[in-house]
Amino acid sequence: MKSHAIIRVALVIAMVSPAGFVTIGSTEDRDRDRDQLKTQQQLQDKLQTQDQLHKELKDKDQLQERERTREREWAREHMQTERPEKPQYERTEHGGGGGGRH
Repeated sequence: MKSHAIIRVALVIAMVSPAGFVTIGSTEDRDRDRDQLKTQQQLQDKLQTQDQLHKELKDKDQLQERERTREREWAREHMQTERPEKPQYERTEHGGGGGGRH
């Protein structure tokens, strides 16, 4: 009788075990899938962040280049207003200093 009860318990365990393993496998699959999705999302977020940083750096470089161009133009205009060109007759008088020697 005791062996008959052991066989029943073994049979019940055998019938329940595959379902238990399937449940555990499904949980493991769900966990793996969840981890994969989380990893993919993190990679996508990282790529978007890198793209955004690249765009911001590019925009910043363009802004700095425009600012340098404005400064050069301003300096050029400012120098022209501070030191206007001398009239032609003044240039010949001062430039021809060596012409007085004979």
